[in-house]
Amino acid sequence: MSKRKVIALHHEDTRAFPLADGSKLCVTRFHQSPRIAVTIHGPGGGDAGGVILSPERAQLLATWLSVFADAVIGAGVS
Repeated sequence: MSKRKVIALHHEDTRAFPLADGSKLCVTRFHQSPRIAVTIHGPGGGDAGGVILSPERAQLLATWLSVFADAVIGAGVS
């Protein structure tokens, strides 16, 4: 397992989604390359990890999330 540190990227194309206990999921679009970072940051700045995705892989992930969300909503699970 890699011991590399996740570095928080702060710029206008970052979207943060609050998670439990003060953690957050961040999604950042890069301007220098066609990549999208999805990172998880713990409370107090502790970094849990992340991935760098190509646009195609990001769209695939978004599709999966949408399909699963629709299935949960359709099943009446809350």
